[in-house]
Amino acid sequence: MIFPLEQDYLSWSEKYNIRIKTAKCPKCGVDIITNIPFAIKGYRGLKSDDHGCGEKYTRKVIVPTSKDEKEFWSKIAGAM
Repeated sequence: MIFPLEQDYLSWSEKYNIRIKTAKCPKCGVDIITNIPFAIKGYRGLKSDDHGCGEKYTRKVIVPTSKDEKEFWSKIAGAM
């Protein structure tokens, strides 16, 4: 479950070293930006607003924050 947070996305991005991304929606072409902070167990991220095309077309960027998730992703990255 994604937990949206009432926090400034620039501070959130800096705190967790999350890159803010911009893109065009592949369905409608509107510019979207990942500017809504959220938390999932062991992860922190930014997502874009649901601009009318549905959840499928929102963008999300996540980073691991817990020790277990960081180890998991570092093993996967090392295997590539």
